Amino acid sequence: MIFFKNKMAYMTGILLFMLSCIPREDPPEKVLFLDEINILPQILSENSGMTSSGGLIWFINDSGNEPVLYGYSREKNAVLKTLVVKDMANTDWEDITQNDTYLFIGDFGNNEGSRTNLRIICINKSDLQSVSDTVVPFGSITFQYEDQTDFSSSPEATPFDCEAFIATSDSIFLFTKDWVTQQTRIYGLPSFPGNYEAEFIDQWDVDGLITSAAWSEANKELLLLGYTPIVPFIWVYTGFNENTLTFESATRTDFENYIGTQTEGIMITDNGTIVISSEASLSLGIPSRLFILREQ
Repeated sequence: MIFFKNKMAYMTGILLFMLSCIPREDPPEKVLFLDEINILPQILSENSGMTSSGGLIWFINDSGNEPVLYGYSREKNAVLKTLVVKDMANTDWEDITQNDTYLFIGDFGNNEGSRTNLRIICINKSDLQSVSDTVVPFGSITFQYEDQTDFSSSPEATPFDCEAFIATSDSIFLFTKDWVTQQTRIYGLPSFPGNYEAEFIDQWDVDGLITSAAWSEANKELLLLGYTPIVPFIWVYTGFNENTLTFESATRTDFENYIGTQTEGIMITDNGTIVISSEASLSLGIPSRLFILREQ
């Protein structure tokens, strides 16, 4: 009986050893993809950024459009509220973000690198609930880049264009759109009205043009949206630290099924859903659209 038990233990040991020698495949990596949920209303065909507050997605349009916030319902696929931002011009509104108290509109589009009136418009989020059709900003952040000395016009050949930013409780971080190197330069500003020099912090290789940014403090994740001349993409930075602007890993996904789509806005909802918008392309006959980022 003792011999039988020893033999069984011996055979079990051999079996476990053989199983440990079988090569094991790593679990498949998650693949991100765009799930189109709506064709946006015509009034948002030139949208350039979005963020959510008070049950609506607040869109802005870029240069050549009115200085207006559009409160959009994803469920109804309609603009339910329109707010004119009083006494402000839309020189080139390119992104919109928020912290716990304020909404920030980035009037910092600078395709030629020659602007000397870059600014961020600051709005109390509580004012979005007003029954009025106008909203009065509580101030502006005007700024210039600390390392820019040449303001001559260089259309689509400047490192000082910008279409993306995020806001923390006390800081704003700009992610530039470098037309030449296709990198993004990161600059920091206080998140309070005033006139400042944007401080250069770092430069990341993104191999494309960045058009919007979003971050989740809870998930420690930063998202940078962009495009190459024809293919939209997203960078996901995990383990992101908003105080040091460091991260643990970075992964890029190209959306090759959407060639010709210019993705413009990105946001993260309260439940963690990542929503992405694109502007219309009249030459290609592509309407502006709304997507949810999903994984499989």
